[in-house]
Amino acid sequence: MVRRLTPYQMKKSAQAWASQVNNNRHLEAEIEDADAHKLTQLLYTAILSHLNDGISAIDRKDDTSKNKWLGKAQAGLNELRITLRHDIEPELAANLDNLYEYSGRLISQAKASNSDAPIFEAINLLTPIKEAWETIADEARQFREELAKHQQALANQLPDEASKT
Repeated sequence: MVRRLTPYQMKKSAQAWASQVNNNRHLEAEIEDADAHKLTQLLYTAILSHLNDGISAIDRKDDTSKNKWLGKAQAGLNELRITLRHDIEPELAANLDNLYEYSGRLISQAKASNSDAPIFEAINLLTPIKEAWETIADEARQFREELAKHQQALANQLPDEASKT
C-alpha cells in the first residue's frame, strides 16, 4: 500500500530537506510559503544537486561524500514516490513510480561500482521531468485556484439544499 502524505506532512518533509541542504535558511523560508507543486520542484532540484555532488565525490574518490550525497538523492526519490497519487492518474503514477525506482537502482549501482555513468543516466531521466514540472507551474496554480472556487461554490450550495429537506 502506498502511503499518502497530507499537506502538513509534505511541508514537514520539505522542511527536513531544507535543513539538511547545508542549513540554507533561504530554503527553509521558501518552503514555509510553498504549495505542493513548488515543494515537488524543490525536491527535484535537491535530488539533481545531490546527484551532481555524488559525481564530484566519485571523481575525487571520496567514498564518504559519495555515499552521503547519493543517499540523499535516493531519499529524495523515495519522497517523490510517496507523493504519487495512484488514485487520480493510475497510469502516470505507475510510470513515475517505475522511473523513480529505476533511478534509485541506478544510484545503488553507482555506489557499488564507483562509476558515475549510472548517475548520468539517472540525471538524464529526471531532468526532463523536472523541466516539465517547472513548465506547468502556472497552469497548476490556475487549476488549484479554479478548483478552490468550485469547491467553495459547492460548499455554499450545501446549506441551501439542507434547508429544503
